[in-house]
Amino acid sequence: MIEAAIELLNTAGIQGTTLVAIGDKAGYSRGLVSHHFGSKAGLFRAVLKRITASWTADLVEALGDNTGVAAFTAAIDAHLAHVLRHPEYIRAQNILWGAALDPASEFKPNAAEFMRIQRKSVAEWVRGGQEKGEIPPQINPERIAEQYYGGLIGINSQWLVSPDFDLAAAYEDFKRNQVRLLGAPSTEMEPN
Repeated sequence: MIEAAIELLNTAGIQGTTLVAIGDKAGYSRGLVSHHFGSKAGLFRAVLKRITASWTADLVEALGDNTGVAAFTAAIDAHLAHVLRHPEYIRAQNILWGAALDPASEFKPNAAEFMRIQRKSVAEWVRGGQEKGEIPPQINPERIAEQYYGGLIGINSQWLVSPDFDLAAAYEDFKRNQVRLLGAPSTEMEPN
């Protein structure tokens, strides 16, 4: 049912991804879909969990014991590989995150929770680099985490809507800029 929902998100969008359509596509009744997920928001939460679990498995493998700058470079390379391997997941994820912007969205708390978890992990990479002395202590881990995920979301959004967008070049530039940002001490940076 989750894979049917991902396929429908990619082909029919939020409006077309109904419990009835998912049931039809997966070969189940609407009642069974409702029983398993409770609501459309519950189903979308399960979809986001599946997508996140796939990315997390790739990330854990790529990171190993790395932290600090090595974690950032490994994660960015792994994310590009993941995006190219699972473009349907990236599109569905972006559709769900975009839908969460709607003030009436029941899904907004779910999207916010997943983003918060991901930012927390990135902030830990920064703290690990600070403990090793490779990232200046005045850099705020939470702000870097926000910028990191904001950058990835922006890059992928552009790629999804622009067929001529050079995704690999964008990731390479993003990685270079992240490394520069993490290692460049500045007297202007103050912890918030």
